[in-house]
Amino acid sequence: MDLRHTIAIVTGAASGIGRETVIELTRQGCTPVLVDIQRDKLAEVMQEVHKDAPAAIAEVCDISDFNQIKRIVQMVNERYGKIDILINNAGMMMVKFFEELSQEEFDRQMAVNFYGGVNFIRAVLPVMQKQGRGVIINVASVGGRLVVPGTTAYSASKAAFHGFSEALYYELKDRGIHVGIILPGGTRTGIFDASVTKLGKYYQSQSKTPPAKAAKAIREAIEKERFITIVPSSYKLLIEAHDFFPGLFSKQLLSRLRPYFK
Repeated sequence: MDLRHTIAIVTGAASGIGRETVIELTRQGCTPVLVDIQRDKLAEVMQEVHKDAPAAIAEVCDISDFNQIKRIVQMVNERYGKIDILINNAGMMMVKFFEELSQEEFDRQMAVNFYGGVNFIRAVLPVMQKQGRGVIINVASVGGRLVVPGTTAYSASKAAFHGFSEALYYELKDRGIHVGIILPGGTRTGIFDASVTKLGKYYQSQSKTPPAKAAKAIREAIEKERFITIVPSSYKLLIEAHDFFPGLFSKQLLSRLRPYFK
């Protein structure tokens, strides 16, 4: 897809990968609609975005609320007359052992990381079907494939989002709508900022990939209609090691992480 003159809804646009993605897209001639729950940070990003995309807008939204999603999608379609791209990027993580997670904390991660994206697609899909074209990019995670302790809810939500996205890819492939899956790993975003556990702080220290690298991968996935993108590509080897040598992988993982369990 040529990004010039396109309209893209980007969730989680106020920081991290989402922020870098809207900046990346605007440089290619796209007009983004920034969606996030953080009003102040949205305003900051909009100052940067408006340099290249004066028609861009920002909307505050809790993506766990389907009514808010429907309102935004309807407004965007009426304002611009189309929706070319949906990037489901918003996500959250609480690093806690399962027994320490409340039901509310578990459900919140599923609501944001999985159902938020699913419901945005449910709202946008009729628009794209009527157009006969569109691109949906779902940001899952390497963490849905390489599962580590302390991430039961997060890993479950991202694994579910990956599986859902792959099935949707097959369903929509012959109908002019492309579904791409992005698997970022070890990305330097604010997702660990609220972590108070020793394990969470360790994961934060190991997350060194610049979010701009993931943003570039998202842009290329749209332009070239790529199916699955792992970023950085070095994680492909870790995933292969996990899949082909699960016993050895788990043994080494536990040996490395046990010191951070308490």
